[in-house]
Amino acid sequence: MLTTAALLLTAAGPSWQQRALSSAAPSTDKANHEWARAIVSGDPDVLSAPYEEHGIFIGPDGSVSVGKAAVRAIYASRPASVRVLKADIRSDGRAAPDPDDVYEWGTAEITVQRGAAIKEASGRYLTVWHHNGARWVITRNIAF
Repeated sequence: MLTTAALLLTAAGPSWQQRALSSAAPSTDKANHEWARAIVSGDPDVLSAPYEEHGIFIGPDGSVSVGKAAVRAIYASRPASVRVLKADIRSDGRAAPDPDDVYEWGTAEITVQRGAAIKEASGRYLTVWHHNGARWVITRNIAF
């Protein structure tokens, strides 16, 4: 009988995991799309916009920046001699551990020019999104 009740509840509508993932998708998709453009243009406001006020960014070198302002400062400090020629980001998956949190993981690729040297790089990321009651924000972002 418990199995029948569980099937009926599942068939009655989307699970809380599905609702969380669906609710977060517009924010995560928008942030990823904007990241790819803003990392090229170097716009620190757009790059830091999805972060929660006390969000944490951990860079590929292990450096930790705490707070939206600190994340913005990272992006604003890019030297003028460094140009990002192109960038792409691919979300490989998302999971909802609870109704207000979504984990997202994927790969980012960039082409950077320093002087005459052009280098392509790629790295993985893991982002924790949290619904703060008003919108989905990044509380933790780890770039590998």
